[in-house]
Amino acid sequence: MSPHPTALLGLVLCLAQTIHTQEEDLPRPSISAEPGTVIPLGSHVTFVCRGPVGVQTFRLERDSRSTYNDTEDVSQASPSESEARFRIDSVREGNAGLYRCIYYKPPKWSEQSDYLELLVKESSGGPDSPDTEPGSSAGPTQRPSDNSHNERE
Repeated sequence: MSPHPTALLGLVLCLAQTIHTQEEDLPRPSISAEPGTVIPLGSHVTFVCRGPVGVQTFRLERDSRSTYNDTEDVSQASPSESEARFRIDSVREGNAGLYRCIYYKPPKWSEQSDYLELLVKESSGGPDSPDTEPGSSAGPTQRPSDNSHNERE
């Protein structure tokens, strides 16, 4: 028995809609920094990457795609948005630069977010300086990740 032409046409249209939906572009992620983008030397900063619900992995990229940090620690920020946080505990001069986010929502990676520029402000060093935190000192350059990779997957 051969399938009825109308039923076959309906099946083809359903499959075409499913394929079209999977190929649609993902929304671009956003990136922000807390407490801001100008950070005193030795202070902390947290990069917040946001994307749609269903994100499996967020990636924070630095300057270019050659240095990045992935996390699967994704939380739901709202009913329609997910987020991941990347923290640098003690900002150094070497942390200054351009950062952006990207995410993986199966079956593909999103476009990159706009760049966010992190500026590191040297404190005046005086005891009355509001930028100086007790116990902060300059040290070796710290990257946003201990798990830096060289290529994007």
